[in-house]
Amino acid sequence: MHEKYRGIIFDMDGVLIDSEPMYKTIEDEMYRSLGIAPTPEMIRKSMGRGCENWWRDLKDWYHLEIDPAVQAEKETAFYLAHLEDPVRRPALFPDVRRCFESLYKTGYHLAIASGSARKVVEKVVALLGVSDWIDGFLTSENVADGKPHPAIMLQSAQNMGVMPETCLVIDDATNGLKAAQRAGMDCWLFASAAEGIADASLANDVVESHREIMDRLLR
Repeated sequence: MHEKYRGIIFDMDGVLIDSEPMYKTIEDEMYRSLGIAPTPEMIRKSMGRGCENWWRDLKDWYHLEIDPAVQAEKETAFYLAHLEDPVRRPALFPDVRRCFESLYKTGYHLAIASGSARKVVEKVVALLGVSDWIDGFLTSENVADGKPHPAIMLQSAQNMGVMPETCLVIDDATNGLKAAQRAGMDCWLFASAAEGIADASLANDVVESHREIMDRLLR
């Protein structure tokens, strides 16, 4: 067990399930329906932000006449439809289940902190089969503001019963890395997105697989 870490907080999208390309497809279609031209900068800012938080940001930036909660519900419905369809379902990353089981049995506390809706996280946790090894999960629905605000990280640490400074966050997005830093936690960038999408300079280290996570935390 690592001499410093007692709690490991995993992001979900882009870390446990390869869903970011699907999210981009869904959001691009929704943007176009509102007359918004998606840009690489929008993709970077949206990743990990929290669905309703992000639509609230877009409403303010583009002066849209939308209800962010309604837009978030639509996006969540699209995501769930993909999860329910074995053909369109995003792939689960290899070794996730083995990683969670091994870390748990070694004595780590584990949590998931995601910007996706609760019903989506519940579905993915069920698909992964990791519920027995986590202290729980939080979504942006559980906090006043999602990543990059640190609240979701600090609440995860509290739920696990560990101090923030003993937590390690594993995230694939700039917003998640910023949230970890602001919570006083170390963070590793899970390099699943295209190079340049996440600001690697914010991370303490970079990992490319759950096998590598196990190698580093179990040695």
